[in-house]
Amino acid sequence: MQAGLSESAHVRIVRAVRIADLPWYDLPELVDATDSWWCGIAGHLRRLGVEAVPDALLREGSHVDRWRHPELLLSQACGYDVLYDAADDIVPIATPCYTAEGCEGPRYRSIVVVRSDHRAQTLADLRGARAAINEASSHSGTNALRAVVAPLSRDGVFFGEVLVTGAHCDSLAAVHAGAVDVACIDAVVLALLRRARPAAVRGLRPVLCTATALAPPYVVSARAPAALRQVVQQALHDAARDPRLGTVRRALLLDAFAFLPPASYAELEAFEEEALEVGYFELPAPARSPLSRLRWPGRERRACSG
Repeated sequence: MQAGLSESAHVRIVRAVRIADLPWYDLPELVDATDSWWCGIAGHLRRLGVEAVPDALLREGSHVDRWRHPELLLSQACGYDVLYDAADDIVPIATPCYTAEGCEGPRYRSIVVVRSDHRAQTLADLRGARAAINEASSHSGTNALRAVVAPLSRDGVFFGEVLVTGAHCDSLAAVHAGAVDVACIDAVVLALLRRARPAAVRGLRPVLCTATALAPPYVVSARAPAALRQVVQQALHDAARDPRLGTVRRALLLDAFAFLPPASYAELEAFEEEALEVGYFELPAPARSPLSRLRWPGRERRACSG
């Protein structure tokens, strides 16, 4: 502590570096809506007595680095992140309920898409095709795809090539450009793009829908005390019912929140089960997943990223 600073002053300085980000579904066309949504949440947090609530979302740097920030107040992550590689850094506290087609309450799904002129009518028709995934730590872009492909694999292989793009939008662009044949895309992303950037989904068609899973949760730092977690949950509950935020929620396809035990996200392990049984390791997985440990026995690997 610097000389001349009281303990209370030191606490205020530490709290002043609190940060928040909402990186999921934060399309450039929706930045204003996401910012307005955060302002609404921030107002409810302050009303409930939370100190040092940031005025603006932080978008600089990697969201993974922001999750590790000791003063993270709120973020959003993939359920696959909180299950494995980010489990020491963040804790899920609320599961959003989206109104996008394919979503049911706090559950969402992914859509396997190809170009409209592609010959494939079924997933089996895509054997040997080139596939795009967004990243290893994505349930919607990778783990959900693995679950439907693993039963069709032969000797651990189904696709002819797998390209890691770093983002769902980039996977869609790769399909459009002909760099790949197929991608597995979050239904919420598709619905938001249909509104905000229709050209991104024009000329594509679905091949199949995956099984539903719990939607990407809102999270807090694993260091956050239980009392703060409860207050943040209350603020989210109130923001989801605030009539002043109705237009913003509709723009983000957000309806409500479900407050589930963090252990609920263990259900994503089931999407890996058949791949483990048949030895299907073609698609990358989080470093802490048993799929990675079996594929690279004796050492962990770093998850793919953009």
